[in-house]
Amino acid sequence: MRAGRRASSQGDGAAADAGSGARRGFRGDIQGLRAVAVLLVVADHAGLGPLHGGFIGVDVFLVVSGFLITGLLLAEVERSGTVSLAGFYARRARRILPAASLVLAVTAVAGYLILAGADLLRLVQDSIWAAFFAANIKFARDETDYWAQDESTSPIQHYWSLAVEEQFYLVWPLLLVVLVLLLRRRARAGSSAPATPGAGAVRRAALATIALLSLASFALAVRGVAADPTGTYFSTAARVWELGLGAGLAAAMPWVARRPAAVRGLLAWAGLAAVAASALLFTEATRVPGWPALLPVLGAGALLACGDAPVRWGPARALSVAPLRWVGDRSYSLYLWHWPVLVLGAALLEVRGLSGWQALAAVLLALVLSDLSYRFVENPVRHTQLLRGRRRGLVLYPASLAALGVVLAVVHTVVVHDFAQPRPPVTAAAYADRGLAKDPHVALVQASVLAGRADAEVPSPLRPAALGLSDRVAADLGECSYSGQDYPLPLCPRGDPDGEKVLVVLGDSHGRHWAEVLDGIARKHGYRAYFLVLAGCNAASVQPWSAVDDAPDEECAAFHAWSQEQVEQLRPDVTVLSNDTVGAYVGPDGERVSDTAEVARLLEDGLTERLASLRPLAERVVVLADVPRLRTHPSDISRRGATLGDGLAKPNGRSMRMRDAAKRAAERAGAEHVETRQWFCAYGECPVVVGDFITRRDYGHLTLEYAASLADPLDRALALR
Repeated sequence: MRAGRRASSQGDGAAADAGSGARRGFRGDIQGLRAVAVLLVVADHAGLGPLHGGFIGVDVFLVVSGFLITGLLLAEVERSGTVSLAGFYARRARRILPAASLVLAVTAVAGYLILAGADLLRLVQDSIWAAFFAANIKFARDETDYWAQDESTSPIQHYWSLAVEEQFYLVWPLLLVVLVLLLRRRARAGSSAPATPGAGAVRRAALATIALLSLASFALAVRGVAADPTGTYFSTAARVWELGLGAGLAAAMPWVARRPAAVRGLLAWAGLAAVAASALLFTEATRVPGWPALLPVLGAGALLACGDAPVRWGPARALSVAPLRWVGDRSYSLYLWHWPVLVLGAALLEVRGLSGWQALAAVLLALVLSDLSYRFVENPVRHTQLLRGRRRGLVLYPASLAALGVVLAVVHTVVVHDFAQPRPPVTAAAYADRGLAKDPHVALVQASVLAGRADAEVPSPLRPAALGLSDRVAADLGECSYSGQDYPLPLCPRGDPDGEKVLVVLGDSHGRHWAEVLDGIARKHGYRAYFLVLAGCNAASVQPWSAVDDAPDEECAAFHAWSQEQVEQLRPDVTVLSNDTVGAYVGPDGERVSDTAEVARLLEDGLTERLASLRPLAERVVVLADVPRLRTHPSDISRRGATLGDGLAKPNGRSMRMRDAAKRAAERAGAEHVETRQWFCAYGECPVVVGDFITRRDYGHLTLEYAASLADPLDRALALR
């Protein structure tokens, strides 16, 4: 299972509103389009087939949503002269809330049985945001990175686009009401004009309004994907143009329908081809909702506007076959269920990704669940007479929040209670008869390995708290965090601001996770300290391959040049390099290199070159060995019934090979090398918990608390004077 930005949402609460009314004018081709879109998304998420761009299903669904909902709203205006906001939101509640709330509740209960405590608490938090249709805000605020290998994926990550859709529908019906009122006032002001605006006037005003909003939204999306791709992907403002295209087409349908049938049939086929091409050609690196998104969005728009062309050879017949209509009816439920099933399935099997057969089984289970919820939850609630009427359905908002709140509160309380029970930490004294090292820090690591082998209970409380592990952040470097900043970059002296000696730290996020400790050591010895570190940018003279852009990391190349200039000007007494040594690099031919042996060679040569360039500029150049990477995620020790043995494993083999390459580079360049392995591993294994400290916040990054505990041994190892 590939989690990622591809946790795109069906966003199809919309189409359901159309289905909730009478079948008059029902178009089977739209149901088929919904089925195609959701199947693209599901196949992509499950890793089934070559549809790596299946995430464009979200774009298709947003267009469908804008088209169907706006069509219903305009039909209501033409029928009654206005829009009943209470009636609209009651219909939305009947359609959206039952299935959405059910999936959130079931996912929380299943998560309690399967997930680690830290991940479960994050799930509870995410569910609260999702319940208020604000999941996109939460994930954007958290800077959720779908390609980060060190982060676990939220089982309800896909709710973000449902939030986008509902936020749009908080505003768009209100704008239509305002337009109708303004047109009515203008109509009354004219001596010979009718008292109420005509249908054509309302449609023209709606079309002009949504066109302006969509153009502004598209401009924001194009600019945003370049500056902040993650935030833009979650942004409602950057998605309005996709909903707006569908809305504009709905307003323009009386004019579109008058175009020649043959032209419309050809456009419909072109639209289907555009959607298919997007699914086949797009990749994780494709920057949507920017320029590339025009292809699937315009394709979906062409299908909606022209799919009902009265020609026998059009795509409507193919899209209207019974199996596709069946999936289309259940597309909302299928979208809601498939992602939690995939994510929780992988967690249950304790694998990073499901195999092909496992993923197929998960998809089939999601399809069964979607059919059950469609038949026994969605349709019964949608059609019950108890909730008929313009306002009765509104009761579902507080009712669903209350019911879901009870489930989430119980899950949260039980988990917190489990971890509130005090349990003693691991101590070296308990294993004094096992011949531990004299160094107390090393001895504690050895004792923690022995405790893990004995499956000792997990200490409580831990530092940091195990349940808050997913909220851990990197050391605060203020305005000198550097990521995404424009040049010239600032310099932020830390340590002893008045110190005559200078310490410079070069590296990436693995240099940053030592920042607070090195800051204190520099202050103690009278050094001004400068942390020239950039996440994802190894200090070696080698260009990383950006996982986000799937291209060479140009930001890192620029940062290398800038940081070298700063070292030349600062002429530090001590320069320390600390890097994450696991990653992919750009080879001599400009292509991505990920093979372990080749990456190790590139790292060794690149680090040797950088160290050689630094040695004439500093009295001492020190390579601080990378932290051995874990094979097990630290959150595993917060699973129900976990012991310290669940957080014990051999270090990651690739990580150790890269650490060896870095050590050879230091020797070749004549630089100093400080080993760190003894503070993290012993007897060939690395414990997640040392004493009562959680050592990492993910597979490779230190927790700030454990890093602080290593201040004394690190101080001695660096031997600053």
